[in-house]
Amino acid sequence: MSWTNPQTGRRFPAALLLILCGGLLVSTTRAAPYTPDNDNTVLATLSDSQRALTPASPPQNEADALRLARAQIDYGRQQGAPRFLGYAQRTLRPFSQPPSPAVSLLWADIEQQRHHFTRARTRLTELLEQHPNQGQGWLMLANIERVQGQFDAARQACGNAANSLPPTTVVLCQASVQAMTGQHQRAYATLQSLADSPLVSDTTQSVWLQTLIAEMAIQQGEPERAQQALDAALALAPQDAYLRYLQNDLWLQQGHSDAVIADLKNWQDRDNALLRLAIAGKRSQHPQAEQWQQAYQQRLDAAELAGRTVHQREHARYLLQVVPSPTEALAVARDNWQQQKELTDLRLLLAAATAADNDAARATARDFIDTHGVHDAALQAHWPEAQP
Repeated sequence: MSWTNPQTGRRFPAALLLILCGGLLVSTTRAAPYTPDNDNTVLATLSDSQRALTPASPPQNEADALRLARAQIDYGRQQGAPRFLGYAQRTLRPFSQPPSPAVSLLWADIEQQRHHFTRARTRLTELLEQHPNQGQGWLMLANIERVQGQFDAARQACGNAANSLPPTTVVLCQASVQAMTGQHQRAYATLQSLADSPLVSDTTQSVWLQTLIAEMAIQQGEPERAQQALDAALALAPQDAYLRYLQNDLWLQQGHSDAVIADLKNWQDRDNALLRLAIAGKRSQHPQAEQWQQAYQQRLDAAELAGRTVHQREHARYLLQVVPSPTEALAVARDNWQQQKELTDLRLLLAAATAADNDAARATARDFIDTHGVHDAALQAHWPEAQP
């Protein structure tokens, strides 16, 4: 089976696009964004746990503000609910002129989650110049540098974190960089040995470790090992949004659309879940496929009307796998590549370049692979010449 670019007439294996992005390309129509009839319309209700994170009265001291903001940030990350980052900003604002180191760290965390990487990097650099023993700051800076493809700077930041963080944390930090810089096998072996040792007992570290193993197993072309690691991580953090989406992306890659729909059908209030439902629905010709697509498009339109930033990775994936519009998808994927250079972004850029039959974009992907020695089983299986 192959897919033909309607603009150039060139044909590409459908399996390539499926492996690179986990979905097929199908057509659809767009729906108008939903607008409430009046100001009294209830758009959403809060659960008890959410209400506890949105108290009627703001904290009156920094210590209470830090506890509340940390809880709001963690909840937003775990549940995939970005509005809680806004709540955290509101909580921190009265204690931010000037901010203490602890307040600065939380602001940087919010900024990196919103993909305001330059702002977060500047804040962290200033903080760490004055307080070099802030290990969490070095860890956060390492992540930003890694995500943006600044791997030497990421290694340095991981090394600086060793002065104040446990050795296992530093190993995990370094392994995430090695996975993208020609040392994938070494990092993968180190993490698997670490998982078999008693050195990692903290739940947060265990989840991070198993998540990295799952991602590297996928990169290695070992879906069964990836599933084992995901099972271990989800047993510790069953409602973690990042893990759930990683699990569903693995299912999409394996063609298990029904599993995706069963797992995410009660998460339709979350944009990233709705995107995966739209992809799975199209692939399986589910009766609600059009409904999920229209709902996702409505959210894109609503975000545009409100002037909110839409994460480009997800937007490009929607344009490529659901609409489909390869040329538009490639434009967004290229913009995304300017900000993020994780393996997911590399796969997306290559898939969009292939669908749009754009040699320049393919060359961009190839240059990155060659420069950094990236190994990825999906790329190697369907584009062998892309491997160093």
